[in-house]
Parts: sequence; structure tokens; C-alpha cells
Amino acid sequence: MAILNRLPNWALALLTPLLLSIAWPGALGYHEFPILAPLLWVSMVPMLVLEGRMRGGKLRQFAGWAYASMALFNLGTTWWVAGAHWSGVLGTVLINGTLMTGVWTLYSYAARQVGVRTALWIWVTGWLAIEILHDDWAFSFPWLNLGNAFAEVPHWVRWYAWTGPRGGTLWLLIANVVVWQLADGGTRRLRRVLLATVLGPIVLSYAVGSWLDAQQPTGSLRALVVQPNVDPYTQKFQTPDLQQARKWVELAAAQADSAPGLLVLPETFLHEGIDEIYASNWPSLIAFEPLLRNGWGVVLGATTYRLHGSEPENSAARRIDDRRFVSYANSALFFRAGLPLQVYRKSKLVVGVETMPMVQTLSGLLGDLTLSLGGTSGTLATQTERAVFEAGPDLPRIGAPICWEQDFGPYAAEFSNAGAEVLTIITNDGWWGNTSGHVAHLHYARLRAIEQHRSVLRSANTGISAVIGPDGQVQQSLGWGREGILKATVPTFSEPSFFAVHGDVVGQWGLFVFGFLLLSLLVRRLRGLKAA
Repeated sequence: MAILNRLPNWALALLTPLLLSIAWPGALGYHEFPILAPLLWVSMVPMLVLEGRMRGGKLRQFAGWAYASMALFNLGTTWWVAGAHWSGVLGTVLINGTLMTGVWTLYSYAARQVGVRTALWIWVTGWLAIEILHDDWAFSFPWLNLGNAFAEVPHWVRWYAWTGPRGGTLWLLIANVVVWQLADGGTRRLRRVLLATVLGPIVLSYAVGSWLDAQQPTGSLRALVVQPNVDPYTQKFQTPDLQQARKWVELAAAQADSAPGLLVLPETFLHEGIDEIYASNWPSLIAFEPLLRNGWGVVLGATTYRLHGSEPENSAARRIDDRRFVSYANSALFFRAGLPLQVYRKSKLVVGVETMPMVQTLSGLLGDLTLSLGGTSGTLATQTERAVFEAGPDLPRIGAPICWEQDFGPYAAEFSNAGAEVLTIITNDGWWGNTSGHVAHLHYARLRAIEQHRSVLRSANTGISAVIGPDGQVQQSLGWGREGILKATVPTFSEPSFFAVHGDVVGQWGLFVFGFLLLSLLVRRLRGLKAA
């Protein structure tokens, strides 16, 4: 603590984002650096020291330093978004940085009004509150949820099967509080608390892991996972669907045999547009017939559309003539001989690319311009419930989160709660180039496997395709710039995890406590005004 106390304010504000950014999954490339994970337990301490130093001064001065720190945290971990468009980085720094600053500022205000102990609870639960906000608001951005930070050490967080990622957020924050208080003259008892806070969850993780590993799978699945490795800017959307389909059917058929299995292809593998009603007659789907005759099923991503009559069936529909509307979707398709085609529409959409926040309000002001912003902004149709593909005899029930959806822990868990026995994550991570973005995205999929206790078959158009076990360990992978097929047999499970069934209990309780503490703070403030 003596070293931190000698540092100037700017150094303390810089140290927190530096520690977080270095320890963040994927920051140093695909190779894992678990030795850096302990930095997470001290990453917030410099800002806690800075707040304590500035508590006697003006609140807005601390808020300024807090924003600088949180803006750098967002920039240091999501700079790669600029590979798709610079506005994504700007939006993250401004919006998410402001939300995080709000939590720090509220903590400092509360520390001055009600004392540090209560203020720390407001800080911890306030952080949980903004993460819950990111689950389901117009500018959702769950990428920097603190529970994701442990994705490179999945063996430490097997208990996510109970708590979900919010348990990791709680662990990180409480550990930082204990370290800060111990460094600030803590007692011997506090040292024991620190040991329990840091090591207790790791010991619990190994115990939970042993128990989960002892559970017998209900079956197994033979699978082929494809990584086409085509550049999304120069190749992917210029290659005809039928050409793509024939190429990979031929390559997959060479590795498949007559036993039933599953072929997994990435997001928007077929991009030209498929009518959901008449898709079974589409040449690019008929091309898979050699595999279908051998009992194989296929999961792939496709751009689909549905024609409506004179009245739109959803808010994403656009008029194409005087009598018809059309709505487009980023979809996952499942098909197998003897079964009807099944469609799941991606329903967590990327802000500014697949959805335009407040589009209903903006459309009245900007007209058709809202449809052209970001290419498909505000135009993609979604669905209210997670669809599970019924794959038929000898194949398990399949959940297929699409790209961005895998980053929402509670949302993705709805697939296994709905009956999915295996997850196929289909994605396209090539928009960001060969940066840390696609590496972090792979690691987050490992947490989803742990939370739901499900095997994950991850097919990336470009990025990292992988076979991930229910323990979060990557069993096989194809890295950036590689084309090929992963062949694997994975266990399947029918019993959903506690987290999948009961949802984000930690987050919801945290939100309740935050609301109660915030109300208490407001009442105290109002009483103070009346007394004055």
C-alpha cells in the first residue's frame, strides 16, 4: 500500500485498466497465460486507493479520474472492434465507460454519506446491476462483464454451473476489497479472510468439477465442425452459396460414414437469402443430400427471409410493394432426411449492425435512413423463445446460439433449459481481423460450456473453431487463418445445470440489494435536505 500511496493520481487511474487489460482473456493472443489471472484480484485496488485519497475533495474531480480509468479499460480490451468500424470503439468507451464511472462515483458519494462499509456493498451490487442491464437493453454490451475475466482459467470456476458468470464478478470485486483493506492495515483475521476469499472458490471449483465429471453422459455425438476460413470483406459474400455448399459437402463426405452424425457450419454460411417456407427446395440445401442419405444432420447459418401479406407480422418487416412485406433474419437451420426443416432466428442482435436502438422513434425522424445505417440495422427479425432442434433418432437435441448470443450467459443457458443436450455455436469472427477479439470470443464459449455442463461444437467462418468439453477445456481447435474440419465424438447430457434451470440468482439478489441500498441512500439524502 505504501507504494500505491506514493503514486500520483494519474498513475493510480492508469494502473487499474492496465492490470485488467493485461489479465483479460485473449489479451496476449491464443496461448493461455493463467499466471496472469491473479492480477484480477488486485486490479481494482489502485482505484480504491485513489478514491480514499480524494474523498475529502470534490466528487466531480474523482468522477473525472474514474471516467479516464474506465474509458481506458474499455479501450484496452475492445480496441479491436475498430477492425469492423471505429464507431464501435467510440460507443463502447462513451457508453460503457460512463456506466462504470457511475458506479465508482456512486460509491464515492455513498462513502461520504454512510461510510465505507455500506458504500462498498453499493459498489459491488452496483457493478452487478450494470451487468444485468447489459443483458437486455438497447445498448447491450456483455463483453466486459467481470465474470468473463476468468475464461482462461476455467478449472477455477466450475461452480459457474451454479452461479453463472455473475459469481465470477462477485469473486473478483470482493477479493479486491479484501486485498485493499488488508494492505491498508488489516488484521491477522483479515489475512485469513483473504486466503479464504481467493483460495476458497478454487478449492470449491475442483470439488464441483469432480462431482460433475462423475456424472454419466446420456449419450454421445459424432460430429464434423467446419472452418471455411474465408475473409468476410473480400470473399465470403461474393462466393455463391451453391459453390460453398458443394465444396464442403464433398470434403465432409470424405470423413463421414454411414453412422449418424452432425455436420456444423458457421454463421451465414449461406448468405444469398433462403425463403423459410420453401427452403427445402433450395438448391444450396439439396446439395447436402449425399450426407443426408447416410443419416447425418446438418446445422448451418443462413440469411433467411419470410414474405408477409399486406400487414407486417413483426416490427422488422419492410414493404417491398403495395401488397407485400418482407422480414430478414440471421438464422440457424437444422435439416435431416425424414424431418422438416427447423429454423432458429438470432435474437440477440449486434447494436448498430443488426439492430438500431430506438428504431421506432428514429424512423419517424429519419425515415428510411434508419434501414441503411449499418447495412441491416433495425431490419432483422427475432423470436421470443430459444428453439431447440429435434434431431431425430440417434442424435441429441441441439441448441444453436449464434455468434453474439454466446456472450450472454443467462440467455445462452435458455437453450439447455429448453432441452438442448449439446450446443453448436456458429459464428463469424473475421470482422475484427487477427486481433485479440476472436480469441476472447472463443474463451467466452468455454464459460458457456461450464455454466450449462454441455459439450460445445463451435464453428467459426473465420476465427477459432473448436470442440469444447463440458469442463470448459478446449479439446480440439482450428486457429486463425486455417481451413479445415474438426472430427470429434463428444458426450451429451440431458439434465440441465442449476444455473440453466434457476437463472441468474446471484445477479438478481445483487440487484435487489443494490435497489434497497440505493433507496436507503436516497431517503437519507432527503432527510438531510429537510433537516437543513
